Amino acid sequence: MKIYFTASIAAKEGNPEIAYIYSEVVKKLRDLGHQVDGDHVIDVDYEVILAVDDEYRVDYYKKLLKRINAADLVFAELTYSSASIGHEVSLALEKNKPVVVAAQTGTIPQVFLGVRDPHLYFMEYATLEDLLSKLEGELENVREGEDIRFNFLIPPSMVDYLEWISRTRRIPKSVFLRDLISREIEKDKEYQER
Repeated sequence: MKIYFTASIAAKEGNPEIAYIYSEVVKKLRDLGHQVDGDHVIDVDYEVILAVDDEYRVDYYKKLLKRINAADLVFAELTYSSASIGHEVSLALEKNKPVVVAAQTGTIPQVFLGVRDPHLYFMEYATLEDLLSKLEGELENVREGEDIRFNFLIPPSMVDYLEWISRTRRIPKSVFLRDLISREIEKDKEYQER
């Protein structure tokens, strides 16, 4: 799974413990076999961010949008919340991306607790070990809740073709259709840049 990791860059600069938590979460997600886009948080110096020009900011925002679009899931560590992280979470939810909001016990921002979205998952933790031990199970919960039933009408000739595909290639019809749509999504540049 492609995971977009986001967290407060300002918080990690003033708090080595939270910086360590961020890097350990990214490491654990990668160890679980996921492709994690998190270097923009882990490897960035806050002082450098403060010194960039407007052109850099515009370019960074465009890249941020592409990263969220390319992700299967957004993982936001929100112990230290910020408006920019909240914006990223909102963008992901608008695009129907599953979002896991992780925060130390009692620190999940109140605004998120009021959001009723089937794609939003909360994960509170007491210690780093607690967080790391919960990660795999939480990602499994996201996967289970991810699929949405979609019924549609097609002519008998298409049904015949799907039955033939299923028999000859030994794959379920739904898997064939999902793969077909996934290939189209990857090719559709307009969709990717929306």
